[in-house]
Amino acid sequence: MSNSDHNGQGTPDDNWEDMLRAIFGPDGAEQIIERMKAEGQDPNAAMSQMLDPANIAMVTQQIQAMLGSSGEGPVNWQLAERVARETVTRSNADRLTADKADHTRSSMRTASLWLDAATEFDPATGPNMALTRLDWIAHSLGTFRKLIDPIGANVSRAFSDAFSAQTEHLPPQMAGMFGDPTMFISKMIASVLGVQYGGALAELALKSFGSTDTGVPLLEGSSSILVPRNIDEFSEGLDVSHEEVLLYVAVREAAAARLYTRVPWLRPRVLDTIAEIASGIDIDMESIEEQVRGMAIDPTNMDPTNMPQIDMSNIFVLELSGAQEDAVERLQHLLSLIEGWVSEVAARAVLPHLPNAVPMRELFTRRYATDNPAKSVWEALLGIELAARRQREAATFWQLAESKKSMKDRDAMWSHPDLLPTADALDNPESFFDGEQQDIDAELDSFLEGLFGDAEQSEAPHEAAFGADDQPHRDGSDEVGKGDNGSPSEDPDQS
Repeated sequence: MSNSDHNGQGTPDDNWEDMLRAIFGPDGAEQIIERMKAEGQDPNAAMSQMLDPANIAMVTQQIQAMLGSSGEGPVNWQLAERVARETVTRSNADRLTADKADHTRSSMRTASLWLDAATEFDPATGPNMALTRLDWIAHSLGTFRKLIDPIGANVSRAFSDAFSAQTEHLPPQMAGMFGDPTMFISKMIASVLGVQYGGALAELALKSFGSTDTGVPLLEGSSSILVPRNIDEFSEGLDVSHEEVLLYVAVREAAAARLYTRVPWLRPRVLDTIAEIASGIDIDMESIEEQVRGMAIDPTNMDPTNMPQIDMSNIFVLELSGAQEDAVERLQHLLSLIEGWVSEVAARAVLPHLPNAVPMRELFTRRYATDNPAKSVWEALLGIELAARRQREAATFWQLAESKKSMKDRDAMWSHPDLLPTADALDNPESFFDGEQQDIDAELDSFLEGLFGDAEQSEAPHEAAFGADDQPHRDGSDEVGKGDNGSPSEDPDQS
């Protein structure tokens, strides 16, 4: 259909519909035209005016301004943060009063005191914090970005390649409008991904109780945090008082914070394993090309927040390499050990204090396994399931570890990854503690003897022992220990 078919009048260029088809495909071009008509615009007049050389520079500037700068990387994270914050603010904004914040921090101090009797790990070094949903976004965005960027790079590259194939014969008018087509497409995809990832971050912010109940330690730092509004909404309708739910959540959060803070290799291991898996995930080009053909982008309305969504569920290649399958198994096993330890330690800490400790443990176990919205978010964004599939078996193992050995020996197993139980040990935990089959203490002594024996024969200068820093007070206070914030310690043993 030519322009004269619309109103019988000629235009400066009678091939604008062909231009739209060349870029967006027949269906996409038709959708744009129909959208213009539905909004009361004359497509012929609108496109002719847009393609007028006098207006091309102005249109180009408008498009660039609307897309904004994607910064360094394949995802426009400035837009992602804006979308996340606007999504929360629009209908789910929460306000944290001083009294509410004080009460939440008081619950966290109580939780820390209870935990002193359930674990050898000292409290986290950072202060206890009560956050709004917007605060949670600000504290979690950095780690969220590190996890998602590898996938965003693959998706952006795949969509750019698919779009480029459609724009090889771009008409001169359109080429002048968009400048470098490759650069334009990259910025457009960066904006689309920014909108999508920002929506996912907002979904996590609306459901997370603290820093780790999403399955991933998103918080950068070593503090315990709670989001009171989310805990309030979760406790509504339960046959348990809100105060009990708050204290139980506070104990779980404080236990996880202690574990990640006092086991320095743990958080990097979790995040690095996720990055290892994500960087090797392949993209289904057939799915990408199909979405590109059906993706209608209106050049008259380039607001990034109105751009079409990418169906992330269909773009990941399901077949993983042997190395990736191994990484997924290692990750899920480690997450099971973490969640099992947190569940067991938290249950032990609250048992003398909360009348509904036993049913609440089962409630949170089911939530983590089935109802945690973070599971669907991570699977949609990363193509893998970040789940502790064997948290019950892991909790049983940690319970047996304390009864067979001691609480101190149980927690000491986190001192090195090689001391943790394997998947087979979760199947048969009794055999793990059989002295004839595996003597952990003997193995560790042998390892240290060999290590220091080699060091004595070496001419290398002596290095300070690992971990020779102060530990914070075990009183559940919000203050950072002096030895942890870099100031001189008053403990003579640390001199």
